[in-house]
Amino acid sequence: MTPPPQIDADGRGRDSTRAAARRRAWDGALVLLAAAGCTGCTPAPAGPRQAAQGIDVRVVKLPRAFTDPGEPGAGVQQPLPVPVHVFRGRVQPFEKPDPHHPALLRIVQPDGAGRFRLPLPPGEYTLVLELDGRLYLNNWLEDGSWATATVRPGQWTHYVIEDVLETD
Repeated sequence: MTPPPQIDADGRGRDSTRAAARRRAWDGALVLLAAAGCTGCTPAPAGPRQAAQGIDVRVVKLPRAFTDPGEPGAGVQQPLPVPVHVFRGRVQPFEKPDPHHPALLRIVQPDGAGRFRLPLPPGEYTLVLELDGRLYLNNWLEDGSWATATVRPGQWTHYVIEDVLETD
């Protein structure tokens, strides 16, 4: 079994530049063919388009003095561009990253601002940070599993993952 693909913050694979260039070349060729051979053609009516959905994520670190109003930087969240493991469904906590975990969909690298968007089908997902080679999430459900995010049809779910390890 191969490890899950790593994707960039824009939700595309790392080879997206080459793929995009190929698509542009084909699109240009198709436009030329259509223009040459379709004099007097009427365009097909546009059908209903399925709305995109997924998860819009922000990963932040809360500084040590986050809750102390007298400290400089109190209340300021810092972007945290660390890998995020995205699992399908609920997952019981475990510490060491496992690229072959049966529920692992992707490992996403957020951008410098700690953000990424990931198109996903409707369902329940678990998003967990990888910090210093260990999986981390500070939020659990009553059954002991890590907290989840739900994607609904046609909607983007906004989700914030906070690293509170150094918070007082």
